[in-house]
Amino acid sequence: MKRASLLFFLTIALGALALSQPPEGAFPARITRWVDGDTAQIRILGGAPSFVGKYETVRLLGINAPEVGEPFADEATNYFRTLTMGKTVYVELSLVERRDVHDRLLAYLWVETQEGWVLVNEALLRRGLARLLVFYPELEKYYCRFLRALTLAQLDKLGIWSAFPAPLGLGSLEADPVRYVLTVVSVVFRVSRVGQDQYGWSLWAEGSRYGFRAILSPTVCQGGWQDWPWDPAQLVGKEIVVTGELQWDSLKGGPRIVVFFPEQCEILEGER
Repeated sequence: MKRASLLFFLTIALGALALSQPPEGAFPARITRWVDGDTAQIRILGGAPSFVGKYETVRLLGINAPEVGEPFADEATNYFRTLTMGKTVYVELSLVERRDVHDRLLAYLWVETQEGWVLVNEALLRRGLARLLVFYPELEKYYCRFLRALTLAQLDKLGIWSAFPAPLGLGSLEADPVRYVLTVVSVVFRVSRVGQDQYGWSLWAEGSRYGFRAILSPTVCQGGWQDWPWDPAQLVGKEIVVTGELQWDSLKGGPRIVVFFPEQCEILEGER
């Protein structure tokens, strides 16, 4: 089966992070202990604000790595360690909240690698070793960067998103939908109708028992959507593949996948 992308893919990977660097005000530190995939103990090397001690426990902002004992917890911790061991990391503090309820410093960590500067929080998302944890997207400085890194990991079915690598027909999905809720799946379906509301464009699946749909949300992170070549109404009658986290929080709402970036959609051409 030949697949034609709905959009020329924008290639953004860890190598692209060489174009970024720690912002002014980030201060140097060394990690003395990796607690898990998103928490570490650090020793400050200088230049920190007065409320920061010589030794601190830092919690990475915007992400949530698996807890100790959960699947991929060891992989997340090991990757965090591999990125930063023996290196000076630069600590960028949140402008919104200094510490969490456990008195851990909330921060972004930057480290320089052979490929350039890497934002560790983002790197863990891109490897599929953390989930996005953002309560107020409008206040999160790197929200769209983080969301994109997460989406690319889901498209590649990496790490915690690797349970169902093969595309699923709509019938297979709806035969046991609870199995797939909050996991990442690629669903093949034919678009029966298109609707628009405050959330975006809904592409409704033909023959769905539960009202499955894909929701195109171009207003969340607009990068890439300016080249979107389709009027969504043109997708009626077309067979597509949509990849993302399956959400289903009420019977009325029905199962759905939210599409934040065009790469999550493909149109299928040729014979079934």
